[in-house]
Amino acid sequence: MLDLGWPELFIIMLVALLIVGPKELPGLVRTAASWLRKTKRSINNFQNSIEEIAREVELENVKKNTEELLINEVSSLPDNLDEVFKVDDDLGVSNFSERQKEESNISGGKDAATKSKKRVKLS
Repeated sequence: MLDLGWPELFIIMLVALLIVGPKELPGLVRTAASWLRKTKRSINNFQNSIEEIAREVELENVKKNTEELLINEVSSLPDNLDEVFKVDDDLGVSNFSERQKEESNISGGKDAATKSKKRVKLS
């Protein structure tokens, strides 16, 4: 940035001592330090606000992409269940209840069959 080394700082302090004088030099240094702190604080606040805006924009983009993905997935679903039943017929299962019976027999018993019948009635 400024690339000030010890020799440059020494010359600046010597000139300031000659111009301002030894009595007012500590007050001048305090005032300059105060200004530098305020400037640094303002720069940090500005950077933080820019980073926050960037995070919000990124979050909005993620939300938008998620909504688009959801809409695409929902639109790819069949409009009615006839297509689903047609796939079942192609697989050799004539209807939904027969498939549920087969699943209950596989999963083990009467409790599973009862649960699947309750699911069918609810939908």
